Amino acid sequence: MAEFVGRRAELRELLGAACPPGLLVHGVAVRGVVVHGVEGIGKTRLAAELLRRLDDRETVRVPGAATVEELVTALGEPRAVTLVIDDLATVPRGGGRAEPVDPAVAGFLAAWVREPGPRRLVITSRYPVTLPGRTHEHLAELRLGPLTPGDAVRLMRSLPGLAPLSTEQQTRAWALCGGRPRALEDLDTLLCHGAVGFAEVAERLETVLAANGIGDPAGWASSWPQGGPLAEAVTSTVDDVLTQGLLEVRHHASRAGDTASRLGDAEEASGHRSRALAIDERLGERAGPAGWDQLGLAGDDPVTAERQLRRALAVDAERGNRAGMASGLHRLGLLCTLTGRLPAAVALHCRAFVVEFTIDAPLELAELSRLRAALGDAAFRRAAGQVLPARSMNGLARMLDDFNTEHAYN
Repeated sequence: MAEFVGRRAELRELLGAACPPGLLVHGVAVRGVVVHGVEGIGKTRLAAELLRRLDDRETVRVPGAATVEELVTALGEPRAVTLVIDDLATVPRGGGRAEPVDPAVAGFLAAWVREPGPRRLVITSRYPVTLPGRTHEHLAELRLGPLTPGDAVRLMRSLPGLAPLSTEQQTRAWALCGGRPRALEDLDTLLCHGAVGFAEVAERLETVLAANGIGDPAGWASSWPQGGPLAEAVTSTVDDVLTQGLLEVRHHASRAGDTASRLGDAEEASGHRSRALAIDERLGERAGPAGWDQLGLAGDDPVTAERQLRRALAVDAERGNRAGMASGLHRLGLLCTLTGRLPAAVALHCRAFVVEFTIDAPLELAELSRLRAALGDAAFRRAAGQVLPARSMNGLARMLDDFNTEHAYN
C-alpha cells in the first residue's frame, strides 16, 4: 500500500474536531467524526492517519458489519478508548444520508455518543450517518472528495508504475481515475505487472467510458472541485476495467508460471509467480481482512477463493441443492464486491434472488440494497438486467424500497 500523502486540509479539520472528545463546536459537544465518500477515495487511510496523529489512547477497530455483541466483546471494560468502525454497513435514507443496517447497532452507537466519558468514535461510511435521537449531530462530518491535482501528483511520484509518466500523462491518469487513490494504485499495479503501457490502458479506459455515455472523462477535472458527481461516475466505470485487467494479468502470470515450472525453468517460473503474487496482494489490500473474514476465506488469494466458491457452487448444482446454490451465489457476489466488481456482484446476487424466489426461501436483499446505493439506480438496473427480465425490474426496486423502509429504526 502506498504511503499516506496529501489531504492536509482534511486532516487539519479532523484533528480539530477529534481532539479532545467533547469539544464544543457551535454549542454542540463533538464526540467523534464520520468520514464519508465513495469507495476507494481514501477514507480508511485518512482515518488511520488521524489516529496515528492523535495517538492518545487505546484504539479498538471493528468491521462495519459488526453486531452489537461483537462491539461489546471488542470494547470490553469501560475505559478511555477510541472506537473505530470502518465501512459501517448502512442503508440509504432521504436527504443523502444513511442509517446503520442493524437498528441495534444504531442504538448502541447513539448511546456511545450520548454518554459522557473519555471516549471517541471514528466512523468511515459511504454516506453521512443518521443515528437515533439526532445523536449524529455530536459527530463532526467530513465528505472526502477526489484528490487535488497536487496530492495526486505526490501519490503518483511514490508509485513505480506511474512515477515515470510525463506531467501530461499523470494529469490524464488523474482525470481517468476520477481523482480516486485506489484507482490510481490499481492502475499502477497494472502498469508494473501487465504487458501493456499507459497509452494503451488509457485508450481502453476512454473507450469504455465513451460506451457508457462519458465522452469527456476529463470534464470533471476541468470543473474541479465542483465536478465530484462526474468523478464518481468515471471511477465506477473505470474500476471494473482495472479490476478485470488485474485479474487477467494474474491469470496469465499464474498459467505462465505453471508452464515454466513444467519445463524446468525455475527462474522464469519464479518471475511469473511474483507477478501473480503482486496482483493478489493488491486485491487483498482492496478487500481488507474484514472482507475475507465475512467469506470465511481469510488467507486465500482472490483468484483461489473464487475458484473454491465456484467449485462448491457446481457441486450444489449437480446435487440439486438449490438452497446451497443461493448461498454460494451470494458469497460469490460478496467476493466480487470485495474486489471492486460491483456490476458482477449485482448479477450474482440477482441470480441468488431468483433461486430463493423459486424455492420460497427468505429473500436476502441487504447486499442488493447496498449495491444499488453504491452504483446508483441506472447502473444497478443495467447490471441486474443481465439476469432479470425488464418486467421484473420495477418489482425488484419496490422490494428493495420496502426492505429499506422495514429496516429503518424509529
